[in-house]
Amino acid sequence: MSWMVILTQVILPLVLLAWVALCPAGGWLARALQLLSVSVVLLAIGLVFLWVVPPFWMPWAYGLILLIIVVTRLIRKGFPGPGLWRTSTVNSAVILVVAVLGLPGGYLIGQAVTGRILPDETVVDIASPLPSGHYLIAHGGSSPVVNAHLKTLDQAVERFRPWRGQSKALDIFKITPFGFHKTGWQPSNPARYRTFGVPVLSPCNGEVALLADGIRDMTVPQMDRDHMAGNYVAIDCGDFFVILAHLRQGSIVVETADKVKTGDLLGQMGNSGNSSQPHLHLHAQKGLPLDAPLSGEPVWLTINNRFLVRNNRLQVVY
Repeated sequence: MSWMVILTQVILPLVLLAWVALCPAGGWLARALQLLSVSVVLLAIGLVFLWVVPPFWMPWAYGLILLIIVVTRLIRKGFPGPGLWRTSTVNSAVILVVAVLGLPGGYLIGQAVTGRILPDETVVDIASPLPSGHYLIAHGGSSPVVNAHLKTLDQAVERFRPWRGQSKALDIFKITPFGFHKTGWQPSNPARYRTFGVPVLSPCNGEVALLADGIRDMTVPQMDRDHMAGNYVAIDCGDFFVILAHLRQGSIVVETADKVKTGDLLGQMGNSGNSSQPHLHLHAQKGLPLDAPLSGEPVWLTINNRFLVRNNRLQVVY
């Protein structure tokens, strides 16, 4: 957990909640603006940021705490007295500052909500490429604020062109039922992440079209920019290809041209390539160009008819 995460996802929410509890504004307008601005900031943080550390339930905890504060205040003190704005100059200044923060927060909320809507475009459905367990979506959705992969749709940027196919991808972590995904504070050993070594399965009936192996797993948070996809397997599912990347070195058990069925073992989740910590990169594309295999036409994918977005939890039962 970086200091930026601590600041934005732990300290800032707790400070805002303490402010509402200890310095409630007087007057209808002041109180309403205070609660509205804090709610907007907390909601934006909850929808846009990745909740793996801290775990996925923290935004819900913040929301519950805010509700308890508001209800407790109403029970003990009742509604704000007469007047629109009856609060100190300092508290008024803080209210206005938080309200200003709420403006970009509102925009981000809109983008995050939009990103949860599956576009009316080509969509393919696959089976889960992961065995029974609990998983969290790190990147996914139809808006850049929840899915960083979408930036490679910009073909005006030359370095994005070889990676166009991954523009609508998912990144997936394995977590415990309580949302934890590693042991230790900031372990550099990828084996201390629950994702590392988890079996990766074929998500469709098809044929192994292409693969790469032999690329070492990186220590966290180092990344291999020379082998962006790391070890990967590309499956020809008929009308589209599915690419499963950042696999563990030496774990791939199939070969090119092998026939596979849904649920067949392909390899293991790892930390090879451009990966800051162990995860599975998964995307679908049309075509598999020889000169740049991951530059095909990206298509949206669903897993068991579910469109997955950042912070969605995926529970798999085989």
